[in-house]
This record gives sequence, C-alpha cells and structure tokens, in this order.
Amino acid sequence: MDGSPRKVNRHPVALVREEWRVVDRWWTEDPVSRRYFEVVLESGQNVVVFRDEEVGCWFTQRGA
Repeated sequence: MDGSPRKVNRHPVALVREEWRVVDRWWTEDPVSRRYFEVVLESGQNVVVFRDEEVGCWFTQRGA
C-alpha cells in the first residue's frame, strides 16, 4: 500500500492524477505537514484530498 487514497467519502478512486507535499511553519508551535492528492473518482469527479500528517487525518480540499 502506497498511502494514496482508495476512496473519498465512500466513492472509489479511479485515478491519482497528482501528488505533492506541503511542509511549512516547522519552526512554530503549529507546523503544517500535509500530503495532497488530486484524484478522479469513478464518477468522473475531480477532487483534491490531503492527509494532515501532524494529526493523522484525511480532509477534502474545498474551494474558496
């Protein structure tokens, strides 16, 4: 298992399009360490999700 998401909100992932990491504010008391994935669900929907490596939880990225 490579750590990439297999499902997003119970919807199967068909394809991982891109993956990247963000590590920031490591010098503060509230550092950011996230692993992002742009995925395509089997429904055809594009979604960006990330794993917050500081707390060990998955989140769906929401637009502004």
